Amino acid sequence: MAFATVPVGDWHYEQGSDLVGTFKSSDFGHRGFCTRCGTPLFMRVDHQAETLDFSIATLDDPDRVAPGFHIFYADHIAWAPAADTLPRHERFRPDTRGLATGQTEPPGQ
Repeated sequence: MAFATVPVGDWHYEQGSDLVGTFKSSDFGHRGFCTRCGTPLFMRVDHQAETLDFSIATLDDPDRVAPGFHIFYADHIAWAPAADTLPRHERFRPDTRGLATGQTEPPGQ
């Protein structure tokens, strides 16, 4: 799934905000989804509290946002390798904001 990141203050709903649910999906963050159809909408992680990662597929024109890298590539499905030459990171990128230099797991992992 492709995500883009925005400052939390820049995130807003044009419609359907009453249909958004959240759940704690890991020790370091939670996900938002549509309570009517289950569509994944966003991810918030504790070590990057000032930002929100949203699913590019939810945009009216998702082709306008190009990906720059793959994270958690160690967990990709073996029969579905990425068909591009973008950088691949087994977990988080080593320079992920909120993690110590070289750290690839959030605090407490």
